[in-house]
Amino acid sequence: MPKPEIKKQPFYVAKVEPAMLPVQEKTQLILEVIKKSQTLEKDNMGRESVTMGVRHNDPIELICLSDLHVGSLAAGLDPLIDLVKYILDNPNVVVVDLGDSVEGIKAEYLDTNRTAIDLQQQIDLIRALVYEPLAAEGRILAMVSDYWGHPGWAQDATTQNPWISMTKGLNIPLIQNGGELKIRFANGHTVTEKIWHNPPAASAIDPVSGLRDEALTTSESSRANIYSSGHIHRTAVGEEAYAGGKMKIIYISSGTLKGSGGEGARDKYGVKLGKRLSDPLLQGVILQPRTRNKEGRSYPFSTQEQGEMAFKAINLLNRAESSGTTKELLETIRKKVEASPEISYTSAKSRLGGIHTESRPLDKLKVGGETIRNVYSKMEMKTPYDRLSYDIKTQLPIALQLVANARIGSSSEGFKDLSGFMTEVAKNPHSVVVFLRNMIDRQAGESPKRIQILDKFAELIKGAEYQTLAVMMDESMRQSAWKGKMGKGENGFPVAPASYIANATGIPLIHHLSFMEITIGPSGTTASKPRYYGAFVDKLNNSGSFSKPTFGLRQMYNKFTHEKPAFVAGGHMPSAGTMTFHDSTNAETYHPMLVGTGWWAKYVDTMGKGNVMQGAEPGQAIIFMPGASQADFMAFPTVNADETKYMHEALMLLKGLEILGLTEKVLGKKK
Repeated sequence: MPKPEIKKQPFYVAKVEPAMLPVQEKTQLILEVIKKSQTLEKDNMGRESVTMGVRHNDPIELICLSDLHVGSLAAGLDPLIDLVKYILDNPNVVVVDLGDSVEGIKAEYLDTNRTAIDLQQQIDLIRALVYEPLAAEGRILAMVSDYWGHPGWAQDATTQNPWISMTKGLNIPLIQNGGELKIRFANGHTVTEKIWHNPPAASAIDPVSGLRDEALTTSESSRANIYSSGHIHRTAVGEEAYAGGKMKIIYISSGTLKGSGGEGARDKYGVKLGKRLSDPLLQGVILQPRTRNKEGRSYPFSTQEQGEMAFKAINLLNRAESSGTTKELLETIRKKVEASPEISYTSAKSRLGGIHTESRPLDKLKVGGETIRNVYSKMEMKTPYDRLSYDIKTQLPIALQLVANARIGSSSEGFKDLSGFMTEVAKNPHSVVVFLRNMIDRQAGESPKRIQILDKFAELIKGAEYQTLAVMMDESMRQSAWKGKMGKGENGFPVAPASYIANATGIPLIHHLSFMEITIGPSGTTASKPRYYGAFVDKLNNSGSFSKPTFGLRQMYNKFTHEKPAFVAGGHMPSAGTMTFHDSTNAETYHPMLVGTGWWAKYVDTMGKGNVMQGAEPGQAIIFMPGASQADFMAFPTVNADETKYMHEALMLLKGLEILGLTEKVLGKKK
């Protein structure tokens, strides 16, 4: 077949200047350009990880400085000026900046983005007020960058980097949104904090939801110790210990200066959305590095006042431990200040319930052809309290131990470990106890040894009966099996288990959603002391979460308590944790607490046989400070027994040494 004739075009490229690059050479140059540009791009962004060294091993107070919105008409500056002074006056107080430090300007938001000064003036102002004085003393450990937000508006519009402009020449490390800050003490102990401005996800009920998801989807050996973020202007500070896990994790959602009250105007954005005031800032964490004898500890705080008190207390304990005088000082406090508190039941403020009552066991039973008299039928029936009130006369902090989930009577009961714990509690008269749900196994009523199981629980209570405030008549004590006869002998007779325990121990009963009021202080009158008013729960009305220890408790607070309490504790979830959040409508405290209890039993029994698993570590508590009025309200929730003991000792030293006038003497002792 003949080839087709190729017609030559009348025009052709005769020569070009400069000459075209060969394809291979051009490709190589493009690759080089991209590689060098990538290097420049990485250098222009925040770091993925920054390690900051600490030249000593003393505790430090790390404050989350978030959402200052300097330049906004809704952000008052007096609290910020006071904060900078506090930081500079205290050498071991530092900050990490979680973003939105200036208001910025964006055309689409001119009505809600209210500011009297332009972006450059905002940057100049925050440098003068905050960054320059703090950076000069090395107090800013890092700043989060590279996020969509108020400074980010300028970057989106111009590609200029506002975070570099804010920190230029100040030696403040920039960390990418979601990067990590490592704080390494002189002895090598390192604490890792993952920081975001805008968290990976958000929840209207649970401000740390996205942070938790990030932690739980990370292998435990790679998890950070602390996860923190800003952006949503909602406060939540929590510690969580997970079923089967080895480490606790701290979560911090920081508040804001913008629209949270004070001398600033209302935030028009929040007004247009119909929202309440934003939550105030100044959340953070106290970091205590490990010592020769003890592991490192971190304790979060939800307000500046709580942080200052915790920091002073931990510093005192650190100094006492360094000099080996902790035991001696605590003994001196108990000898010279107060050996034990005076605990009084306040009948006038207590109310018995009418719904959660037990029916009296039948007087006679027919077994085979024989009628037998029930030896437990004439027992005094006890009604649980809807509201139970106590007054504690004391000058020292009181630890409310929340004991639950021992499952006495089961093959996986935690009786032995709990007995040892209760022995230690009994040695500390400034500890009080509430026994919550699942202390006896859910199937205990079906056991032919059920009276022995109840006696075992009663003996445990008697070991600290003068410190025990209440026992919960929970789901386990309300099973129908208790009404029937099981086996031979007195052990098998029908019994009302809660009344049996109350009669055997003399301890009042509470039920699901009972309230307790505890007034704590040195005065003899309850009106001149802070009141700690809380609710205890059995199960969580179908609101529980296996991975979110306090989620169901928050729902109980939101939907099932009408006059909001200072704390809600209990629940039946496998994991444990604490959470403090902000509620400006709460008459008890603006910072209510949630405490989900862990498991003394070896295994969790509430999720069905196909989901048998180990529960989270027990030992949760709330430490209440004494005072002269409600203005002295101050409480410290704890996530496990070790933290409870540590913080209680620290706060005992703080108050006791203050009363004795020995604080400065102890702080003056150096190793």
